[in-house]
Amino acid sequence: MADTNEAAPRTNGHAITLARDLGLLALVATAVCNVIGAGINIVSVGIQQKIPGIGPYVPLAFVFGVLPALLTALCYAVLASAMPRAGGGYIYVSRALHPFLGFMATFSKWFGLAAVIGVLAYMDVALLQSGIGYLSPYLNVAGVFAFLGSSAAKLVIPLAMIWFFWAINIIGVRTYAWTVIILMVLMLLGGLAVIATGFLHGPQDFAAAFAGDAGAVLRATLAATDLAGMPLPDISATAPPEPGGIFHILKAAAFLFFAYIGFASISQAGGEARNPRRILPRAFIIATTVICAYYLLFSAAVYHAIPWHFIAGFVKAAPADASVPLLIGVLMPPALASFVALMAALALANDIPPMLLATSRLFFAWARDGVFPRGLASINRRFRTPHWALTACALVATTFVLLCYLWESYFTGVDTVVIALTFTYLLISISVLTFPRRSPTIFRQVAFIRSRPAQIIIACLAILCLFPLLVLEVFVLGGEAAFFWLGAMIVGAILFLAGWLSARARGVNLPQVFATLPTTAEEEEPASEAI
Repeated sequence: MADTNEAAPRTNGHAITLARDLGLLALVATAVCNVIGAGINIVSVGIQQKIPGIGPYVPLAFVFGVLPALLTALCYAVLASAMPRAGGGYIYVSRALHPFLGFMATFSKWFGLAAVIGVLAYMDVALLQSGIGYLSPYLNVAGVFAFLGSSAAKLVIPLAMIWFFWAINIIGVRTYAWTVIILMVLMLLGGLAVIATGFLHGPQDFAAAFAGDAGAVLRATLAATDLAGMPLPDISATAPPEPGGIFHILKAAAFLFFAYIGFASISQAGGEARNPRRILPRAFIIATTVICAYYLLFSAAVYHAIPWHFIAGFVKAAPADASVPLLIGVLMPPALASFVALMAALALANDIPPMLLATSRLFFAWARDGVFPRGLASINRRFRTPHWALTACALVATTFVLLCYLWESYFTGVDTVVIALTFTYLLISISVLTFPRRSPTIFRQVAFIRSRPAQIIIACLAILCLFPLLVLEVFVLGGEAAFFWLGAMIVGAILFLAGWLSARARGVNLPQVFATLPTTAEEEEPASEAI
């Protein structure tokens, strides 16, 4: 592990550093795009297959998921105010708890998120097809619709998405910032249309629309399943007759916690945020509040308008095609239904730019600390972005697109990242407790929630929420994903041990490396207008 006091690369006598061009709006957009796109349009209905018997209680399960998300966000905000560096959670845990735990937590998180980039890109093709389908009354889109349902589209389009957003990230964080802000606005417009439609209609309206011309696109999707030609009551009869109880809600909350996990992507941008000690905590609180309110309204609107028995029956028969836009589009004029479906496809794609940023900054931070070869922490001289770290993450995502294509499945990837991130969040919460003992000098720089008793209360409550979730995710819901996560942890342990022994052999002062923050060259950037 290299000494973090080693000088940064230089050109023309000046250090090459990450550019501090991200303002509060860009950081909030990073979290909102990362979270909402992945969690709501697919998982809020797909949960009926994952947790049979959850029934109409999906909004309640989202409520149960809010508390650990808010508490974890507060823990992140405390640590970010003292350690605003690229790498976020890795820097926090390695300095406030232990270097090994910092790497182990974030290696599984990095691997899981890099995998999910590929999974989300693969899932996005079905949403694109739904959006195009609703355009059929206005345009001749039969050819495009057929292509989007083909095997070629399921491979080519996800790969094109990943490498397009890789290029956006490569050419600079200002370009990235404008990209995620625009994507956030468009996505929220589509979500507001869903919320308004859901609360303005009821199950009777849905039944009537499904039986008429408005249900043609949905019936066309059902035509390829065992439910072809069935009326709504018969489809509903294939679902469990009665919903389950509190255990089903808790299991669903553990799975739906995935819908909240992306807010931590803000922390990975700590090396590129303007005035990070001030705006990083604010970004955590604002983004988490917006996301929680949006999820509760969105899920409540969907289950207000669409009978849960029908959703459960549909998802059971066509899990790969189930999405909110396809279902609620039945209640909308074709033009609005098409807009909502296309915005949902955009929302899923929204995850890719911030996930690439988050995963690449973890990779960058490891390499800068010497866990990985230090050359992988190099910064592009022109764009001032970590190009090798970004490329490594895009390659992992590409691999998972190929795996999804071959296996025609995606929930294993989702489950894996849920476990990895819950584990990371648990260690983040513990780090708040151990911070002053482990790194007293850095701890004195905390600028958010300075009261130590308040920090302890928040951290303990977060641990009490997160530990049962982790146990549930690994031992009840985990399955193959739990073994996949454990395999990634073993690989991470081997990599860390190899790096640690190599550093000791070179005579690196490892206690000094992890007792200080990475080079402060990033903080010496001249003032510029942040986005």
